[in-house]
Amino acid sequence: MRKTVFTLLSGLMIATGLFAQKTEGEFISLREKYTIGDDGSVVYKYHKELKVNTFYSIHNLYGETFIVYNPEFQTLSIDGCHTVQADETVIPLPPNALNEVLPSAAADAPAYNHLKEMVVTHTGLEPGAIISLDYTITTKPGFPGSGDIFRRFNEASPIRDYTLVVEVPAGKELVVSQNLGAKMTKSADGREYTFKASGIPARLFESFAPVDDAPYIYASVDPGKGASAVFNLPKEDMSALAAKICEGKKSDTEKMDAISSWIARDLGFCALPLRQAGKVRKPSEVVASAYGTFEEKAALMLSLADAVGVKAEPVAMFEPTCPPCLQTISGAMWIKAADKYYSAAGGFSRPVSELKGRFQALSPSGTVEVPEAVSQVRIDETLALDPKQATEAGDYLVFKIPSAREGLDAVGLRNLNSARSYPFELPFKLDESVTYRISAPEGGTIVSVPFEKTLSSPAGSVKVKLTVDGGTAVYTREAKIVKTIIPVKEYASLRAMLNLYKDGAYRTVVVKK
Repeated sequence: MRKTVFTLLSGLMIATGLFAQKTEGEFISLREKYTIGDDGSVVYKYHKELKVNTFYSIHNLYGETFIVYNPEFQTLSIDGCHTVQADETVIPLPPNALNEVLPSAAADAPAYNHLKEMVVTHTGLEPGAIISLDYTITTKPGFPGSGDIFRRFNEASPIRDYTLVVEVPAGKELVVSQNLGAKMTKSADGREYTFKASGIPARLFESFAPVDDAPYIYASVDPGKGASAVFNLPKEDMSALAAKICEGKKSDTEKMDAISSWIARDLGFCALPLRQAGKVRKPSEVVASAYGTFEEKAALMLSLADAVGVKAEPVAMFEPTCPPCLQTISGAMWIKAADKYYSAAGGFSRPVSELKGRFQALSPSGTVEVPEAVSQVRIDETLALDPKQATEAGDYLVFKIPSAREGLDAVGLRNLNSARSYPFELPFKLDESVTYRISAPEGGTIVSVPFEKTLSSPAGSVKVKLTVDGGTAVYTREAKIVKTIIPVKEYASLRAMLNLYKDGAYRTVVVKK
């Protein structure tokens, strides 16, 4: 009888939320409205009521709201802002709580020092307080990507009630793609689309979560136009500079390698996305200023390639499950030339095939098929152990086997949580083989205990092995990754496999002096 009563009581407590995990905050209401004009102008209205539950959310998440806008094309108005404390005391926003600063991405970029970031500092915050904020951004016609609406739901707090309204010009149809499950209704005149969703869960932070795993809504009256803006690149005759950079280079690959290296070495990088920069400067301006955005460096690289007779085209990456638009374009532009893909930032190249499954590729001619590929790593080196690089332990020296600069070592795997809420994404499929032939310092003997360990999972397999013969040892490590997106149900076996791969116990050699 006691057991039955306790069970019923426990169920009641859980049902009433007494055992529920407390989130950092909660969006009581989140509303957005886009009014698209006949001339392509856009009026965006934003409203939120956000309850903060913890001091962490006050100091690290929601104490300030940051609004970036481009004054050349956009105007911002703060329509209302106040805080309602837990005892229902209303704290109006003081005048000094609104401060405009330069967006960090525009630092050291004089051509974009006109950009603004409004910092709204919310006052009177305490656990249980509710932040209320309304603002409007009005965008002139011609601003890149303003006709595309993309909303990713990856908030750190749940959203109780969400509404999106899109008003389109007469005769226009709204093209919609979403995986949020929002209910859409359409006004009688066909001009206003309303999307409603409730109970949108918080997006917890987990490393190696797939980039496109969070739900989204995409809507556009002219799909594809926003994404194509990244290819509206200015061209100029850069023959003199190209001849200097490529002097003595014969093949297309040699020329492109030289151009890529020069762009990385001699030009700085401005991380502003086109949807904030609003323009792409001419190649000559980029050279004169010694810095450029991804699009600006891409334009310069294309002009330099054209000047030395190399056929090249720009390629942009966007998320694999979303329609291409300026919000989903990754910002990483590439130049396809000489059978290689060069980063527009310069300095390195690699096959786009390494991005299979993680991104789609878009070129001026349309979507580019990204072929499947496996990253191969082959290391076979001889190591002479240096006592100066060892840790002494009495009569013994302990050496660490070096990490590789490629393969799984380069991914940055650290402590992996025992449980997982979202799928785990590895950046590439892999076939890795590492061999170190190790010789002890003069007069020393390798006394490490030989080992051979193997683990496998649906994602692949890992093997580590050490053989010892007096003053020498051979260490081998093999890793095979056969798929990049690992579902939650397969995470435990993946974690065990990766823990073996990076286990320090299998990455040391002990030498007796």
